[in-house]
Amino acid sequence: MKGLGSAYSVSFWFCNDRPNNVAPVTGYLFSRGPDAAQGAPGDHLGIGGTHMDHLGRLLFYNGNALGQVLVGRTIVRPGTWNHVVLVREGQKVQVYLNGQLDFAGEVDVSPAAASEELFLGGRNDNFANFSGRIDEAAVYDRALSPEEIRRLHATALNPPASAGTSNTSTQ
Repeated sequence: MKGLGSAYSVSFWFCNDRPNNVAPVTGYLFSRGPDAAQGAPGDHLGIGGTHMDHLGRLLFYNGNALGQVLVGRTIVRPGTWNHVVLVREGQKVQVYLNGQLDFAGEVDVSPAAASEELFLGGRNDNFANFSGRIDEAAVYDRALSPEEIRRLHATALNPPASAGTSNTSTQ
């Protein structure tokens, strides 16, 4: 994505269809880095699996060369819809799950993280692709504030009447 700098945010809904205990990484949801690059340089957001016992927790990884991982607290259960926002601002990383901060920390920035190539539902080296559904994706060229993220999540749960949708169903 042209013009995306070192501060950016990515927001989307996802529903994981894969059990969390069958692979080292359940699946990568988002990646920023050169396509097919060896060693997965860049920024990567995924759902942990059996490797290092991160079962079902969101994780942020900055590639094989740097090898730093940040891991969330909340277990994401397969078959549930969840809203995630990744905020990257230089070395700072924050990940919000369903409107709440799930984890934050600092990791080194790979030069490949400046890539204009973005991937939804997979990692740039095609490892541990996501199995499930992704919806309502948006990329921002800045770090969203916690209040903006809470509003974004709340609006998605309860769209304004003028949007022509209803959050009720009849069966």
